[in-house]
Amino acid sequence: MGTPRIKEAAICRGGKVWTGHRHGDIIPKMVKEGEHRIMAQEQGFVTEDGRFVNRAEAFEIALVSGQVKEPGPGKQRSLLSEDLY
Repeated sequence: MGTPRIKEAAICRGGKVWTGHRHGDIIPKMVKEGEHRIMAQEQGFVTEDGRFVNRAEAFEIALVSGQVKEPGPGKQRSLLSEDLY
C-alpha cells in the first residue's frame, strides 16, 4: 500500500484531534468545547489512516499522492486546506 492521502484539515491540542473541511470550520467547534487559544503550530491535517501531520508534512504527502502540484518559485511548501478543494 502506498502513502495515504490527506483526508481533511485538523487541529491537534493535548493529544486530542479535531477535524473538518477547513481549519476555519474546526475553530468554532473547539471554542464551543472551551478551547480558546488555538496556536498556528497546532494546525495540520489528518491522513486517510488517521495520522495527524503538520502543514509541511501534509504538503509533501499531498504532492506525492497527486493531490497538489509542485509550488511555483518562492511559494511555501506548506499545505492549506484551500489547496485541497
